[in-house]
Amino acid sequence: MSGRIGIDTNVLLRIAIPDDARQVDAVSRLLDRLDADDILFINVSVILEASWVLNRKYRYPRDRILDFIQAILERREFEVADYEAVGNAIHICRMSNVDFADALLSEMNRIDDCSKTFTFDKKAAARVPGMELLA
Repeated sequence: MSGRIGIDTNVLLRIAIPDDARQVDAVSRLLDRLDADDILFINVSVILEASWVLNRKYRYPRDRILDFIQAILERREFEVADYEAVGNAIHICRMSNVDFADALLSEMNRIDDCSKTFTFDKKAAARVPGMELLA
């Protein structure tokens, strides 16, 4: 293999959830085959979907989900799209009781030079830096 290779949510989730031996083995073989210059690219939509699945389907607590995403950010073989925004969103979530998706959206917009992010979500507007209630 060589280069930058995208992965989907199910591939990423097999790292956190070893519930399908065949898929876990396939992910292990993929990681073992990577050359030093190979990168597995993780799109923001994959991060968001993984967070949702870990919470809704597997009932992972918020801190465990944040720990998983943080660990992915720190691994050499992964490149996460909007790395800075994802890292900042993890920090915001750890500092206050906010939804990861809301924090990530607000951070992505801030990094893209938006002065604020309008929302109808009263909780997000009150707790997420950069979000404002559209009333």
